[in-house]
Amino acid sequence: MTPQPDYASITRADPNPFKRYLQRKRFDDAIALLRGRRPALSIDYGAGDGELARKLCQACPDGEVICFEPSAQLRAQAEAHVGALSGVTVVAGIEGIPAARADAIFCLEVFEHLPPEETEAALAQMHRLLKPDGVLIVGVPVETGPVSWVKGWFRGRRRADFDTDRDRIAQAARGDIRFERERVDFEGGGGYYPHHLGFDYRDLLARVKAHFVIETRRSSPLALLPPEWNSELNLLLRKRN
Repeated sequence: MTPQPDYASITRADPNPFKRYLQRKRFDDAIALLRGRRPALSIDYGAGDGELARKLCQACPDGEVICFEPSAQLRAQAEAHVGALSGVTVVAGIEGIPAARADAIFCLEVFEHLPPEETEAALAQMHRLLKPDGVLIVGVPVETGPVSWVKGWFRGRRRADFDTDRDRIAQAARGDIRFERERVDFEGGGGYYPHHLGFDYRDLLARVKAHFVIETRRSSPLALLPPEWNSELNLLLRKRN
């Protein structure tokens, strides 16, 4: 197994100050979509190192947070970062959580890594777990339009891989992501996309409508500009009953 890098070192503790700002901003913008709600139970679906749970504990000190992180290496980082916080539980699976239990589910920077079958399975799980009056808050990177050039330039300063190929970047900048994405398959079935390039938030918008109603779409960090001029898109969704 390829070692998982220290998640903090490429996100909230990244050497680049602007990237650190964007990471803080995407968490703050996602939590702001709660709009004063104080969920008794929040689930962070794909929790990474648990930083969102730490922020949720500050915003909703009386609430409980379940950090679901299937990667053993990332889960260990979450345990080290937030495992000792009151009200926070880090888990490897969510099959044992009763239906209609969560007041809020957060899924930030996860869907860009999921192939179609895994996306459908995740949406079905979230629909099962969410209370009828609960909210699903989704954050995804924008990888199409003008921002593709900015992200490609930034990534190219650090590495050379699938995400930094100029032809693919140019295609994505035109809003066309009809190229095959690099995929990693698991021995037991299923798989994931390790890179962001090739993800199209417009496809996700179409897929969620089978399970959820989109109540709010908000770009980040510049909420007044279209998604293609931003690094992130946040969604507030309600359960379709």
